[in-house]
Amino acid sequence: MNVMHLFIASLAGTSAMTLFMYLLSFITGYRTQVINVLGTLITFQAGPDEELSKSLLAVSVGTITHYAIGFGFALVYGWLWAEDVLQPDWWSILILGTLSGILAVGFWGTVLTIHPRAPRVKRSAYLIAIFFAHYVFVWGVVSGFNFL
Repeated sequence: MNVMHLFIASLAGTSAMTLFMYLLSFITGYRTQVINVLGTLITFQAGPDEELSKSLLAVSVGTITHYAIGFGFALVYGWLWAEDVLQPDWWSILILGTLSGILAVGFWGTVLTIHPRAPRVKRSAYLIAIFFAHYVFVWGVVSGFNFL
């Protein structure tokens, strides 16, 4: 397992996922900007109307955390590929995208429910978006990994 290749692949996957979420926000008008949501939650900087924080701190923390989580997921995928549990192919995208999406929906649904200063997002739209975004993420990781 080449950790540097997985790191680069995680950058591709996380970037693709982030772009997907920001495009959804632009198209639908819903607050699906994952970096801003994550940064707002971690820094407790939701505004008075529970809007997403756009502060440098929130965006920086959200970005670093999002890419670190992406790398963690990529390490698990790389381990599964190294152990021949899966291969970095379309089956991985389908299987790992589904499992990662379910895990993410559980995590985000819980955090958005229990966080004392959660930003106002349309929860159902955000959770559906985050589920499908994990297919984009895994596709990016697989594509990046296979390219290297």
